[in-house]
Amino acid sequence: MKCANHPENSAFASCNHCGKGICRDCSAEFKGESYCGECLAIKQGRPKKHERSPVLAAILSFIISGLGQFYNGQPAKGVLIFLTSFLIFPWALGIIDAYKVAEKINRGEIKSERKTGCLIAFAAAIVVFWAVVFFLVILAAIAIPKAVDMRLSANENAVEEIVKTISGAIEEYASEHNGIYPQNESDLVNADPAYLFQAYDKRSVNGYNFSVKLEAGGYTISALPEDCDVTGRKIFTMIKGGALTVGDCSGEQKGEAE
Repeated sequence: MKCANHPENSAFASCNHCGKGICRDCSAEFKGESYCGECLAIKQGRPKKHERSPVLAAILSFIISGLGQFYNGQPAKGVLIFLTSFLIFPWALGIIDAYKVAEKINRGEIKSERKTGCLIAFAAAIVVFWAVVFFLVILAAIAIPKAVDMRLSANENAVEEIVKTISGAIEEYASEHNGIYPQNESDLVNADPAYLFQAYDKRSVNGYNFSVKLEAGGYTISALPEDCDVTGRKIFTMIKGGALTVGDCSGEQKGEAE
């Protein structure tokens, strides 16, 4: 007959209470009779020291990955499962493992002592971890929109200055040519000295597409975001005389004359 807890060992005796075979490691004497560890605990009226609840172990691992392993007295395995739980499979495997290990502990196949301090420390660490994650999420929810607003504002301010620079160059040209406006940007760029250092028509600058329409009697400069709400939210239009109109690329219009 083999030992019920250690099949690789031959039975030394039979438990006087449940009758299962037990080896020397499992046998315990009480009043001249042999008992297995579980039956001895019952005989002496004391709780089974190492008993675990498989269901509770599985539930703990379901709620917090790795917690069931801490409950079973296997903190190193619990930490490993927790750190890899984002892969999903280790989390599911941890639930099954917690349940089966608890059963093995109860059968005496695995010797384990409940490390309550480790369990509490791990649970506290998890609470702190998720509190920090929650705080960072809230912080990101506040900081990211502000960073986006700052970037868009910087784009818009730079583009507005460019529009004003182009208009200023055109107006200066007209004032020096008897009120006649240039009909091509090359008249501004190639002049000596140059009124404008580069051409902007049909070009993209700072996330904005520029259009410069020139006629002898006036001009229209426009700058539109390449991607509304991503590279900018304002539409800039300037006409003869330096009159600037600012619109909203999402459809809401607002005017501003300068």
